Amino acid sequence: MADVVPDVVTIADAFGLGRFAIAGGSGGGPHVLACAALLPDRVERALAQVSVAPFDADGMDFTAGMNDGNIHEFNAAVEGEAALRTVVEPERATMIERLSSGRRDFLGDEYEMPEADRIEMEKHQRSAAAHILTAVAPGVDGWVDDDLAFAKPWGFDVASCGVPVVFSYGRQDQLVPGAHGDWLAAHVPDAVAWVDDGTGHMGNEAEMERDLGWLAGKT
Repeated sequence: MADVVPDVVTIADAFGLGRFAIAGGSGGGPHVLACAALLPDRVERALAQVSVAPFDADGMDFTAGMNDGNIHEFNAAVEGEAALRTVVEPERATMIERLSSGRRDFLGDEYEMPEADRIEMEKHQRSAAAHILTAVAPGVDGWVDDDLAFAKPWGFDVASCGVPVVFSYGRQDQLVPGAHGDWLAAHVPDAVAWVDDGTGHMGNEAEMERDLGWLAGKT
């Protein structure tokens, strides 16, 4: 996870950004925390939405509460790249077929989602198709790299985050259960947790407005 930091610096420099806020959801959460820990002179505030916790987090069962698809995927990541590719290649094919045909259940049959997420996936199907199809068009290399990184030490201690950090997550989440956010909020100094009992992994518009407002320094 720490390896993302030089890339973020390169991008920020290219856009002339001295200091900036940063946000990332789901698997993007650890990358945000890496920047919060390792770039305190550049990052003003960091928002980690529905973020996964470290795979080796003390006192937490990493896959507890996850749906079968995520458990299968993470177990394959532990086995290594070859095993992981046999899982995500078919998942990629399913995503492409379902997103292209307008289906909301683009994550596949093993990825059971709560009603709150199914509503959001239906509502935002077209935008999800636009960015996910673009992401997986070249293949699964980036997907594989991320999953393998999740199953290894992150390369930094979350307790070293020295900038304002907010964790935003929902109790209905079956991809990254709320226990992950609870653990992170308890181990990042002075972190704030925004927890919604009625939302899942996809959140909702109200959460997005709140999160973007905080990132912009309005709250």
